[in-house]
Amino acid sequence: MSYNYRNMLQDRNCNKCLSRHICFLRRIPLYHYPENVQNFVISMPQPVFKYEFQTRQWHANYQEIQKQIVQYYDLNNCELIGDNARVLTNIAQRESDRKKIRELFKQYLDVAAKATEEKNPELSIMFDGIGLVLASDYLDAVGKIFSMFKTLEKIEINETNRCGLELP
Repeated sequence: MSYNYRNMLQDRNCNKCLSRHICFLRRIPLYHYPENVQNFVISMPQPVFKYEFQTRQWHANYQEIQKQIVQYYDLNNCELIGDNARVLTNIAQRESDRKKIRELFKQYLDVAAKATEEKNPELSIMFDGIGLVLASDYLDAVGKIFSMFKTLEKIEINETNRCGLELP
């Protein structure tokens, strides 16, 4: 089910922006997302998203995005449902929630990597790479590397089994 929301980018003065012709936000159907989600993405600080002129691609600093999500949580006095421990102080509970947000972000990256592994293995490797950058410990990092190798092996097997006459 898809909802249509107001496109919050239309409220911005994009005509003065130097990146308006290459802006990735203009290509996203923002009206499918609630206004608070749109505002969060639109208001990200400059270093989070970067346009690479040589490759003509946008890149995101996922560590900074994770930090922004935690900061949003702090500024809006949010609470995570199901992460309540009665024995924790308010400060300890908030730190527990921050940790849970970071863990969930990594879990969603894992889900995205698994979901794209068969149909778009390059994208799967990218999601695992982001997970590698955000790895919390050595074993987590090694696991991401092995997952990337496994997906790369699938790509190579598929490439060597092709006859070369397929349509692009």
